[in-house]
Amino acid sequence: MAPSQPPFSPLHDVVAVTAARPDCFSPAEQRWVALVAHDGTRPEECDVVHWWRGEGELVGYIHDMRQGRIIRADLHPGFLSYERRPRVVAALPGMGWTACYRLDAPTGPVSEDRPVLAWLVHDDGTITPHDVDHDGLVYCSTDTHGLSHVRPPRDLQVNTSG
Repeated sequence: MAPSQPPFSPLHDVVAVTAARPDCFSPAEQRWVALVAHDGTRPEECDVVHWWRGEGELVGYIHDMRQGRIIRADLHPGFLSYERRPRVVAALPGMGWTACYRLDAPTGPVSEDRPVLAWLVHDDGTITPHDVDHDGLVYCSTDTHGLSHVRPPRDLQVNTSG
């Protein structure tokens, strides 16, 4: 049974999307960024701090650090697009998993194993391992160069030898 749409809403498009997909949230409940290019460098990700319906469409507003004020993102020089970014909604313990890296060293390839400290669960359904190095620094394993695989604890490994 689909949710019923209220007779009137100032955000009728958002309500219609929510009615069609109940797992959809309003943009204010999600993390959005505006991509802004500066002088041919990698685009800057500016967090959208507010959404406003302007002339029949939703418009994002960002904090412009250079001007020290909130401005309309699509009118910013260098505006490229809006993109959704997942939010962390839960953290699960590492439970004995290991992030395995294969790194290039001057003497040849080197392998390094790091314990997975936690698994972060995002609102888009992705789960990412975060490992800890020998200095105690925590890294997102999937964003770290050289990740070859994530190994389960010994009690979860399947014995493939016959």
